[in-house]
Parts: sequence; structure tokens; C-alpha cells
Amino acid sequence: MNKQTDVNLENQNLLCEAQIPAFQRISHAAAMSADTRALVRENVLQSYGHPAQDEPEGITACYERLSQEDKNDGESNSIQNQKRILERYCKDHGYTPIRHYDEDDGYSGTNFNRPGFQRMLADVKAGKVARVIVKDMSRFGRDYLQVGMYTDIVFPEYGVHFVAVNDGVDSTRGENEFAAIRNVFNEMFARDTSKKIRSTWQSKGKSGEHLATTPPYGYMKSPADKKRWVIDEGAAAVVQKMYSLCMAGKGPAMIATWLQEHKILCPSAYWKSKGLSGTKPSSKNPYKWSSEVVSKILSRIEYLGYTVNFKTCKQSYKSKKKVFNDPNDWAIFENTHEPIVEESVFSIVQNIRKSRQRRTRQGTAGLFSGLLYCDDCDAKMYLCRPHRNKPSDDYYICSGYRKGECTLHRNKIVVLHEIILKNLRDAISYVTHHENDFIREAIDISTRERDREYAVKKETLEKSEKRIAELDVIVKRLYEDNVTGKLTDERFIKLSRDYELEQDNLKSLAEAMRQELKQQEQKKSSVKSFIAAAKKYTDLQALDTTILHEFIDRIFISAKDEKNKTCKIRIVYNFIGAFDFEVTKQTKTALKQQKTA
Repeated sequence: MNKQTDVNLENQNLLCEAQIPAFQRISHAAAMSADTRALVRENVLQSYGHPAQDEPEGITACYERLSQEDKNDGESNSIQNQKRILERYCKDHGYTPIRHYDEDDGYSGTNFNRPGFQRMLADVKAGKVARVIVKDMSRFGRDYLQVGMYTDIVFPEYGVHFVAVNDGVDSTRGENEFAAIRNVFNEMFARDTSKKIRSTWQSKGKSGEHLATTPPYGYMKSPADKKRWVIDEGAAAVVQKMYSLCMAGKGPAMIATWLQEHKILCPSAYWKSKGLSGTKPSSKNPYKWSSEVVSKILSRIEYLGYTVNFKTCKQSYKSKKKVFNDPNDWAIFENTHEPIVEESVFSIVQNIRKSRQRRTRQGTAGLFSGLLYCDDCDAKMYLCRPHRNKPSDDYYICSGYRKGECTLHRNKIVVLHEIILKNLRDAISYVTHHENDFIREAIDISTRERDREYAVKKETLEKSEKRIAELDVIVKRLYEDNVTGKLTDERFIKLSRDYELEQDNLKSLAEAMRQELKQQEQKKSSVKSFIAAAKKYTDLQALDTTILHEFIDRIFISAKDEKNKTCKIRIVYNFIGAFDFEVTKQTKTALKQQKTA
């Protein structure tokens, strides 16, 4: 584009002040003479950038593309065969120089973000290309809207001559009526191919075959069978350490920092060090971990030895964006490969991550953070540190107190530590010495609590469904009254809106109840997991975050009794729920004394 010169305002003002003769009318001119026509062709048209006889200068872009599906067609659509056809066409028409854009081997025609196509498009926009030649319209693309945009808008705007050899399309001959039809058929072919590929993937996924092309960090493909995942011991050890750090109270960001400080290669750098193709480090620093990657690893079900298919999908074959499916639609197959993480550890980590820990200004979390709840209002209890250098003064208060919804519930950490430590020692002792009795009692308690909750939720669901049916009848009668004139339109609209709103809320509640009941029916007592944890700590001397999260799900603390200045503490354990070991032990001792007497 020519650079415009700045206007000299002084000279312009002088011109305006000068005497300009009045407009002189002229007589109608005769037909344009041959000399004038020659001048127009030679000079005037040149100023518009359209030479009359000479071809535009620039390269001839020969574009070749081959998708994975097209490879099944044999040699006819191969890149080399396309090159031969285009070179012969250019030679026959005297088009030189030519440049091949042949990088798009294995790219779908619906995807226009191809390296070769984008390189050619950049040259077109830079004014380097005089014409674009393809074997046929399907090689250019299989999205008729996108193809039409380039051939009808972009290329004419940049003065590019477009040719599709086998389809007889040549932009210098004017519009080709069949080109649009061909583009539509090309897109229909792409749509049909997408359906066939999706059907194949659905079949593979439903049979339990891994759909992921790359195994998760910690696994690798078996050298003997590429469809089977085996443990990659180096990476698997890192995964286990990450779960261990999470159980110790570290969040994803802190775990990422720990990994970076200890020079642990991030997944992309690790895979590249193993020589895996198609992996690019996300950062120049190979030891830089992101909290997002850590969070993903801490939540992957595959580490339990499960295959999980259909977690994501694409809404359209034209879109490459992935969206997450509802977890209820996932296909999960158990014991398809060796696990890296125990199920008990995985469950504890999910519970830890579900209850976010509140950190102090010093950047640390309390020993009981994320575990303490108010037994009166079910709100979380937060750590308070009145003196930075006196941990013995630290205490927890109910978060509802600050909102004016509950009482203070002030409980010192040192007192809680002593009570919880004693309780865990009693639990471990009882489980160790009375394992069979504990299994029987824990299952009985778990079953009773589950049955009680199940009955309440089932009753709520039945009431909701009954009311939904009643509302259907009411709305139907309202409509009949409105039709017969017993009810005005305004009154009908108001009443029907209110009833429909109530019905929508009840349907949401009923669906939530169904999901909870479904989960409760599938939930099994994991008493043996609790026993296994207890046997690891037969000589428990002190508490730490790992031990607390391994044994305890929640701790409920009630308000202090004004008379005896005491509060009740109720512990909900992992795997077995609420279980009072002290009362159970006292009952067993009393029964033993009765038998002795």
C-alpha cells in the first residue's frame, strides 16, 4: 500500500483563496476512438493494479492434503500422486515458479488449522501467491462454508487465481455452479466418516479397551501389547509421593513447589526424556509443575487400576473443543491394569481435597484444619492464633459465630490433641485385640445408620413424587377452567407459573434424592480398610496430619454445657462412620464382669 503524503494546510488555504474559473460545460463526446481505447488499456487500467495482458507476478501454490481416512484409498490420493498431477497441470499451462505446500499429511479436511494450509494462507496474505491449485475441492477442505469463504471472498480479495484440476473449477472462468454442490457433498462425506469413527470408538470404549492414546503419568504401554498399560516405576513412585504429601496436609500448589525444589521432571519433560514422540514441554524449565497438573493426578481414577472411558466428548465433528461428560455417563472398568494408589488412600485424598483447608497468615494450616465441625450448626471451625510464638494458645471457633448464627465454641488445640490422641489409641487397641468383634459391631452400626438415613430419604422422595403428580392434575384443571371461561387469563398465568415453579423445585429435589439413594445402595462398609490402618500404628505416640486424615473423616464439637463446663466430641471415622470405642469397651468389660460374678 502506498504511503499517503501529509497535506500542506498552508498551500491548501492559498488554493482556496485563488480565483477559480466557473465550470465550463462541454458537448457530448462521440464514440471512443481506437487510440483512446489503447491508452485506457495501457495506462488507466494500470493505475487500478489490473494489467490488461500480463499475468500477475507471484508463485503458483500447489496445495496437497491427505487425511488418515483417505490413506485407505490407496495411491490415487497420495501426496506424491497429487504432486505429479499438479506439476503436470502447471507445466501444461506454463505456470512458474511453483511451490508445494505438502505438510498436511494426516490432517482432516474439516480442520483448517493445518500447518501447510496456514503457511500457504500467510503467503497469500503477504501477496506472494498468484494462484492456488489443488487436485480437487475435497483436498482443499470438507467444510463447505469455510471452503466458500476462501474461494469466494479471501482469494478474490487478494487477487489469487484458484484452480481445482479434476473438478474443472477455475476462478478466471467465472462462478462454477457445481462447486458449491461439490463442497456440500465433501462435507457430507466428512460427516459420515466422523460417524463411522465415533461408532468404532464407542465399540472400543464399551468393551473396556483404553481410548487414551497416551497412558497417564505413572504408566506406560506394554512392549509386548500396546493396548495394555504397565507400571512405569519411576513415575509411579512420584505419583505415590504426591498422594502421600496430600495426606500430610499439602495442597496442589505446595506439592508442585516441593516437586520443583526436588528437581522432579514434570510429565511432559519426563515423557520427552523417554523419547516419546508428540510430547512438548510446557515450560522452558523441565522441573516446573503446575497446580492444575497436580490436581488432575490427585483425582485420576485410573490410578486405582480402573479404565475410565467417555470422560469427554466433542459436540461436533467440526469442533476440536472437548467438553466433559456427566460422570454418570462414564464407562468404568475395574482391575484392567495394576493400581498405583490404594483405594483407601485415594478416598482419603478426595475427602481432603473436598474440604478445603483455611491457612493462616503465616501460610500454614492447623493440625485439625478441614476436620472440625460444629455439632450444633454443622458449620466449619476455624483456627485462631492470638500469639504467633505461643502455639499453646491456639484455638478453634465455629465459623457461624462470626455470622451471628451460633455460639463461640472456643476449643484449644492442646486439649483437642490430648482427647483425639487418647481416642485413637483406644480405637487401635480395641481393633487389635478384638478384631472379630469389631468387624461384627462396625457392620451392625453401619447398617443401622444406613437403613435409618435410607428410610428418611426414601420418604422424602415419595412425598416429592406424589406432590409432582398432584401438581400435574392441578395445572390440567387450571387449563380447563381457563378454556371454559371460569378462570381469567391473568389469573391462569399467575397460578400456573407458581405451580410450575414449585414442580420444577420438587423435580430437582427428587432427582437429588434418587442420586443419594443410588449412592447409598452402592456404598459398602470398608471395615477391613480401617483395620489395616489401625495395624500400621500399634504404638501411636503423637498425632500428625497424615494419621488424622487416614483415620478420621470429621470431628463434631458441641457447645459447652454451662453447668459442668464440658462439651461433647463426636468422631466420624473413615470407612466405618461414627463408632464410640470407649462405650463399646466399657460394655464389653461390664459383660465380662457379670459373667465372672
